[in-house]
Amino acid sequence: MRSIFNKTLIFIALVVQFSYSQEFVPPIQNYSPNQYNAASQNWDISVGENGFIYVANNQGLLLFDGINWELHKLNGPSIIRSVYVAGDRIYTGSYQEIGYWEFDNKGQLNYTSLSPLLKNIKMESEEFWDILEISGKIYFRSFGAVYQYDGKEIKKISKIVSTSFAKYNEKLVVAQRRNGISFLDENGNFKSFINSSIIPENSVVVDLSTYKDQLFIGTRNNIFVFDGKGIKKFGSTELSNQLSKFELNHILHVSDNQVVFGTVKNGIIVYDVKQQTSKVFNRGSGLQNNTVLGMANDSGKLWLALDRGIDVIDLDSPINFYTDASGELGAVYDLAEEGENIYLASNTGIYNFKNGKLHQLENAEGHTWNLEMFENKLFANHNTGTYQIENGQFVPIDTRTGSFDIVKNPSDPNELFICHYTGISRLDLSNNQVEEIDSVNFPVKQLVVQGNEMWAAHPYEGLYHIILNKEKSVKEIRKLPPLDGETKNYKPRLYAINSQVVSFVNGKWYKYNPFDKKFEAFEEFESFGNQRLLTESDSNYFFVNENNHQIYLAGLDGEKLLLPDSEINSRLVKANENLIKENDSTLYVTLNDGFARINLSVLARSEKENNMPIIRQFKNDDSLFTLESGDKLSFKDSRNLQLLAGFPNSKGETLEYKIVGEDSLRGKVENGILNLRNLNSGSYEVLLDKAGNNFNQPVTFEFAIAPPWYLSNMMIVMYVLIFLAGVGLIIWFNKKKLQKHQLQLEEKFESEHKERLEKLEKQQLMHEIDVKRKELANTTMMAAKKNEVLMEIQSELNRDKVKFSNEYRLKHIMNKINRAVKNKDEWKVFETNFNEVHEDFFKEILERYPNLTNKDLKLCSYLKMNLSSKEIAPLMGISVRGVEVHRYRLRKKMELDSKTNLTKFLIKKF
Repeated sequence: MRSIFNKTLIFIALVVQFSYSQEFVPPIQNYSPNQYNAASQNWDISVGENGFIYVANNQGLLLFDGINWELHKLNGPSIIRSVYVAGDRIYTGSYQEIGYWEFDNKGQLNYTSLSPLLKNIKMESEEFWDILEISGKIYFRSFGAVYQYDGKEIKKISKIVSTSFAKYNEKLVVAQRRNGISFLDENGNFKSFINSSIIPENSVVVDLSTYKDQLFIGTRNNIFVFDGKGIKKFGSTELSNQLSKFELNHILHVSDNQVVFGTVKNGIIVYDVKQQTSKVFNRGSGLQNNTVLGMANDSGKLWLALDRGIDVIDLDSPINFYTDASGELGAVYDLAEEGENIYLASNTGIYNFKNGKLHQLENAEGHTWNLEMFENKLFANHNTGTYQIENGQFVPIDTRTGSFDIVKNPSDPNELFICHYTGISRLDLSNNQVEEIDSVNFPVKQLVVQGNEMWAAHPYEGLYHIILNKEKSVKEIRKLPPLDGETKNYKPRLYAINSQVVSFVNGKWYKYNPFDKKFEAFEEFESFGNQRLLTESDSNYFFVNENNHQIYLAGLDGEKLLLPDSEINSRLVKANENLIKENDSTLYVTLNDGFARINLSVLARSEKENNMPIIRQFKNDDSLFTLESGDKLSFKDSRNLQLLAGFPNSKGETLEYKIVGEDSLRGKVENGILNLRNLNSGSYEVLLDKAGNNFNQPVTFEFAIAPPWYLSNMMIVMYVLIFLAGVGLIIWFNKKKLQKHQLQLEEKFESEHKERLEKLEKQQLMHEIDVKRKELANTTMMAAKKNEVLMEIQSELNRDKVKFSNEYRLKHIMNKINRAVKNKDEWKVFETNFNEVHEDFFKEILERYPNLTNKDLKLCSYLKMNLSSKEIAPLMGISVRGVEVHRYRLRKKMELDSKTNLTKFLIKKF
């Protein structure tokens, strides 16, 4: 008895330890101060028409474009207490400072202070906590007064102590703490609207909110509604108790049926008006902080400005999560429904989830791979064996070894096959008998059965084909070769699709051809490469991308339905993703910290929502450019361009870009920044769209890049002018060259002509010289002969002079002969003729030998003519001996040695 009692206590302790309550909650996105890089405390929040989020933060104005956060600071350390978007302006209020922010044409957010308009208004340390727009006028509320800005001036309407104000029927209504509610009339005066005595308990009004024709009045403990006729209490008793306990701070309507109450102590309360039920979202649900200082609604997303951080809750999300905050549940691998019970198979055991409470089954600790329902019986594939879950009990079926899967025999409803760590076993449901199939001695993770044939998937090593005989024993077993003919069948997956055996191996799809008895490419799934099948339903298939783990629904007609990547991807059990169909519109997806429920109809509706990206800025490293499409940039400014994109109202989708122009590019936008480097000059069009949309409705932006300065129009004109100038210069140069060549030819011709003339003239002169030389030689020889004859006559006369009777007469003849021999006129004629033949002879020889006499010159001239001494003697009227003596004397005068031939010397040198 004591043992049973102790076991009971242990079981109760385990149940208490592992049992806790948790409801399904929509996605909650947390933005910590480290993420938005500003102070932790946020006072107010507002949403622009374009979906941008603006937050009043302790350090300034925060802007969120759906991708990135930006902090814009005021001059000085002012804390921004309030923010309100009115058209294109974002109004903010802080300590003794009000103003507005606007985007310029370059996407830069600039601040304009309205404080100069307050210089004539006395303020006493006022902070502006609320901002509101009514009929084009902006109202600012501080604790001590209300101010009105009409676009030109600011005036203090009334010095009134207020806790909140709101717009009701186009009028400003103000809550005056315990003094009731007043409204601003046409004359600018406050008049009583709701007397303080009408509000029960004379409570302090914390917040005012309007919805259609109703004015909601929130006190610390209760909510009241004024419908224009009377006032009544709003909500259930449970809501009043919660408000009394948690302390109301803000009221916000998000739809006809939902009102959200922000509290100081316990997050928010989402109240359903029709069902009069409320849900609390606090730190336990996933909020960062329980103190809500501001709220804003944007397309079903509830934005919360918290005392620490900023959160957003997607109230209209198609996905709701159950998250195990304790960590005891671990990663969930499978899920199965049985009546009101949901059983979860995780890496820590099997749990029962019912009525929001979770507890672990007794003795079900340990890794569980799979849950399957056959013939209203729920089976579990556990690390220690195969079990049946019956009435919440974990009943063993086969505990020899752990198992991966359990498969039904299509031809025998009472026969199941268990895929376990060491082979395959057969389970007979009629008698719960288990029989191991012989010859299969390897782990089997998946199995497909068709008649007497089975295809088994080894966890790592490949695929096997098993043929059974009539006795259900193995007839043949063989390991299949690589399906692609090359790569090993690593981690294969097996499926039975439309009565076909299909395998997914190495990112490719194959089907078994029973006629050829081999696997071949599965053409129907050819477009689903690297997409692993999770489940199918009515010719629709749920795949998971093995690269980015994105889950989507795809039909063979090409349509796709993506599950929100940011909300699920980081929580999937990688490589073991699992989807379980509850009905035609509801799916469950297993997560590493719980599971989620997906409403497909809501998902399909949300997919059609037109959330478009916004191009925020276009800049380079040094400057911002205007966002006017079609602007032309200089080539120098376009070396490193950045396009900043926002994606408000997105559900975590990835942005894709495509660039059409001189350069064509396509890819993903990382962190909202598209870098465009080293583009060529020309016109470009940038297309932005969310991934998977195939640029059906893209956001476009056009710009152009001017050519570099050396390719600009002016430079092209310069190049043309330079080219033409170059061509002209070449023509001119060639013309000059031609002229020069022509001139050279003319000069050459003239030179050659002149040379020919000179040659002819020279030839003529040479001829004349030759003639004259001959004439000179002839006349010289004739003179020599004459003189020789005369000298012979003189000699004969001298021999016979005794025979002459007249001596005087003889002497006269002799003298006459001497004069004839030594005739000076003949010498002059000879000298003249000699100079014509041998020009400058006498001049040159006298310059060299100035002491030569006329007789010496005569001898030199005769020797120059190459005359012998015998020929010279008669010319000089002397004997040959005399000539030899004269030659000897001449040699001495010329200082020539005896070896030098005097005739040759004179001929060569002169």
